[in-house]
Amino acid sequence: MNSVVVDASESTGLRARQKVARHEVILSSARSLFNTLGFASTTMAAIADATGVSTPTVFNYFKSKDELLLALVLQVHQQTQIKVRKFQSTQGASIAESVSEFLGLYSKMSLDEIDRQTWRHVESTCIRMPNSGFVKQYDVLSAEMLDDFVRYLEPLAADTALAGNGGLETLAAIMFNHWSRLFIDLVRDDSMSLERHIECLGADLAVLIELIVAQDD
Repeated sequence: MNSVVVDASESTGLRARQKVARHEVILSSARSLFNTLGFASTTMAAIADATGVSTPTVFNYFKSKDELLLALVLQVHQQTQIKVRKFQSTQGASIAESVSEFLGLYSKMSLDEIDRQTWRHVESTCIRMPNSGFVKQYDVLSAEMLDDFVRYLEPLAADTALAGNGGLETLAAIMFNHWSRLFIDLVRDDSMSLERHIECLGADLAVLIELIVAQDD
């Protein structure tokens, strides 16, 4: 009888791929349930059932719903990074319009993948549990987003008063923080459209930029 020899490294590689695939399926099931049932009403058992695995298996991958949600936020963040690092604003757009388009992409990508109600849970967690591991990781993602924004803003502002006095990073932080505040307004208000959100952001930034340029004259 011929025996079949299985390469140990091949077997290990297969298990690793299966683990990654299951991780992604669990995330996909969780996202779908969060967006339909709501975060609060979705249980780990329901996620397991939708995934076709046991509840303990889900807990083997994610210790809690919050950990699972953070993984979803990280996934959206990684997808958004790919797009923003290739992003080019509309030709002929003003700096304010270009910046609002860029920051608006953060808003669009966020809402395309995670619904407003679930984002409300994310924001409330940041307020209720400021020292939690969830919030610390979330802050790391926010810092990476700000870094990407600074890199985008640098060439736009290179030949303008906005780049003067070495304050571009501070200005970028002010713009980013204002976007963050308006994003919270967006997820709170179901009646506000993404287009209106970006329009308000652009109008606010136009005033800010005009003030800075006027002071430099």
